Amino acid sequence: MKIFKIIFCIILSVLSSSTLLAEENKVIKGFSGGMMIHSGYQFGQDNPYNLNINNATFGMGGCAKLHFTEHFRSGFEGYFSTAPLKNGVESGSHNKVFWTGILADWFWKHDKFVPYVGLTLGGGMETAFYMFEGDKHDWIPETSAVLHKQGFFAADPYAGLEYAVGKALRLTIKADWLIAINSDGFNMPTGPRIYFGVIFAR
Repeated sequence: MKIFKIIFCIILSVLSSSTLLAEENKVIKGFSGGMMIHSGYQFGQDNPYNLNINNATFGMGGCAKLHFTEHFRSGFEGYFSTAPLKNGVESGSHNKVFWTGILADWFWKHDKFVPYVGLTLGGGMETAFYMFEGDKHDWIPETSAVLHKQGFFAADPYAGLEYAVGKALRLTIKADWLIAINSDGFNMPTGPRIYFGVIFAR
């Protein structure tokens, strides 16, 4: 929830400041931003316990973009995604990923529809918590649990579609596949995500 508030405040500040920039500098053709929730599927493993993760993942985040031409825009985005784990571990175990970065995408307006494709480059952190014995509902210290954090470089290609429901309001759906690379190679697990959200545009 704290990450959600931070992302929301950043988006509001960028959109507010962009209004002033757009009035003074015609290089900026417009701006847009909003929040999205997502669901996806993660698979693979790079842990020493041979836990092959095959789980759904859920999360949220947001983006803010400046429109520089009729077809190109750039900005930033940030998301977190959590995959609850069950196989081979106790309830409460999870794999959480947070990433953020600079994005660039190309879009085309067709009446009320705005398809787009893009790429985000940045970084993030994977947090793996594996509890092999115990109960997440008690207050007893767990002696058989592992908490591991791993930073990574993020490259996130995506494609999506916006639908204008008003002059400044759009609904959006997009799909991505986060490519995370750490010091040992590709960060696992990996997999696709589908996003649904609301975009405010001007």
